[in-house]
Amino acid sequence: QKNYKIFDASFDTQSYVADQIRPELLESYRETINKRLAAQHVNFNLLVQRIRHALSTPTQEQWEWDQEEGLVDGRRLSQLISSPMERRLFKIPQPQHNNPCSVSFLIDCSGSMKGNAETVTLMVDLLSRAIERSGAKTEVLGFSTNAWNGGRPYRRWMSRGRKPQPGRLNEVDLRIFKDADTAWRHANRSIMALLKLDLYREGIDGEAVHWACQRLLSQSTQRKLLYVISDGSPMDSATNLANDDYYLDNHLQQVLAHYEKQGVEICGLGIGLDLSKLYKKYLIADLHKGLDNHFINDFVDSLRRLR
Repeated sequence: QKNYKIFDASFDTQSYVADQIRPELLESYRETINKRLAAQHVNFNLLVQRIRHALSTPTQEQWEWDQEEGLVDGRRLSQLISSPMERRLFKIPQPQHNNPCSVSFLIDCSGSMKGNAETVTLMVDLLSRAIERSGAKTEVLGFSTNAWNGGRPYRRWMSRGRKPQPGRLNEVDLRIFKDADTAWRHANRSIMALLKLDLYREGIDGEAVHWACQRLLSQSTQRKLLYVISDGSPMDSATNLANDDYYLDNHLQQVLAHYEKQGVEICGLGIGLDLSKLYKKYLIADLHKGLDNHFINDFVDSLRRLR
C-alpha cells in the first residue's frame, strides 16, 4: 500500500495466544462463557439452519425421479408405448446446498475493547461454532501491540535522531485464536484467550486486515468474508505522534479498497459504534444486553447482503 512505511518490523510477532496462558485459566474462562451462553437461551440449531441458508449456494445436481410432473425423464419415454397410462415419467430437481465459503473474525484487542471483551468472546465463540456447523470454514484472529507507546521501535527511532515521517512505530502482534484447519471443538478453549485482558494494548488495523485477508485468499473456498470487530479507528500513540494526521486510518482504507477488489467481502462490526466512515459495509452491535435477537438477525442478514 502506497506511502505506508514500517520503521522497524524486527519486533513484530504472530502468536497462538492460548499458548501463553495457563490451561486452568483458559478452562475458567470457558466456564464463564458457557454460563453466559446458557443465559442467552439461543436456539443453536435454528441459528445453524439460518446461517446455512444465508451462506448456501443452491445446486441442482440431484433429482427426484418417477414424478408425475416436472421435467421429462428421457430414460422413461419408451414406457409411453408399453404403458400408455403411466404418468411417472418426470423428474424434479432436488436443490442441494453447499457452503463453499470461509468466514474470518478479526478482533481489535486494543485497550478500549476490554470492557466488551466478554461479550465479544461470547459472540465469536457462538458464531464461529454455528458457521462451522453450517458447513463453512472459520477463523478467529486478533491484533494488538506488544507494547504501549511504541516500545522498542519507538526507542530506536528516538536514539537515531527522530527523523520525520518514520512510519509505524510499534511492535505489532497478530494473534490466532482459531485457524481455519482446526475444528471448533478443538479450539473452543483457545478462543477463550480473548479474555486475557492484560494483553490488550494498542491497535494497528490496516496491517491486521492485510494479514487476515491474505489468510483468507490462501484458502480454496469461493466466497471469503471478513468481519473486523472494533470500537473505533486505528490507534497507536507513537505512530500518531510521529506521522501525519490519519496516517493509520488512511492505510486501513487503502487496505480495505485493495482486498475488496480481490473479492474479499469485508464488514466492519462496530461495538456500540458506527464504523461507516471506515467500512463500506458495516454492522452495529449494541452489546449492553448481550447477544440479543436484533443483533443475531442483523448478522445473519449481513451474510446475504455481503454478496
